[in-house]
Amino acid sequence: MTTGMVDVEDSTSCGRADGTPRPSSDPRGDLRPNRPTSARVASLMLAGKDHLAADRTLLDRLRAEDATCVDAVRRGREFLHRAVRLLAERGLEQFLDLGCGLTTGVPGTALAPIHTSVLTTRPGARVAYVDRDPVVLAHARALLDVPAPARVRHVHADIAATSLIATLREQAGLEWHRPVAAVLGDVLHELSDPQARSLLAALRRELPAGSVLVLSHRAADTGARARAARVAACWAQAGLPWHPRTPDAVDALLDGWERQDFGAGPAAGGAVAGVYVTVAVGCGGGW
Repeated sequence: MTTGMVDVEDSTSCGRADGTPRPSSDPRGDLRPNRPTSARVASLMLAGKDHLAADRTLLDRLRAEDATCVDAVRRGREFLHRAVRLLAERGLEQFLDLGCGLTTGVPGTALAPIHTSVLTTRPGARVAYVDRDPVVLAHARALLDVPAPARVRHVHADIAATSLIATLREQAGLEWHRPVAAVLGDVLHELSDPQARSLLAALRRELPAGSVLVLSHRAADTGARARAARVAACWAQAGLPWHPRTPDAVDALLDGWERQDFGAGPAAGGAVAGVYVTVAVGCGGGW
């Protein structure tokens, strides 16, 4: 990520005077309360309680540019819960939530962590949450004791790091000869195209045969590109990366992955009301 964080309080606009976005950075290790974080903003969008004034200010600006953003986040999260529950029902027992964020809601809500949908169906499943935000890690310490410490883990790692797979092999507590569901829920937009392609290629190459990708990605149609650019500028001014993509652009990132239709969302993936969702396999097998 590039550097050059800008305080939200510095300006009421969402970019430079010439309309171009300000440089973005990745301040997820910055605990200063006057700076928003993507995890807290996402929690706020899903009616969570883990947010500060800076996060609320940013969300107000985002909603001023895109009144549908909160609904899109909620729909994407609901899709993830349906998908992991169906995968658990079909026998999959290992799940990686990559860039998990502050998923601290009670079971049955969109903000609930995915293990609440997995372990009720598949009590023997293993779930590993992965994030680099220290606030997320702090909340995860409480999560580890509920409901089964041996089944739920948290890994402090950057999903954009080239060392991610090695870190997961060492710390995630999964069996790497058995299929894994890799969940990317509303997080891939934080990565540039090269970073996203690198991550998806690494997952397709390194995950065990029969593994599955579960993806949700806020996606603008071709007629909403100007609005998406304004939203990206709001995030950029806050010092947070945001890479708007059309459904076709998300499809291009998924080169080599085979879309699956098993009832969790649109057949073969696609965008519905601002959110792109898909389940895909890239390591052999199918669901």
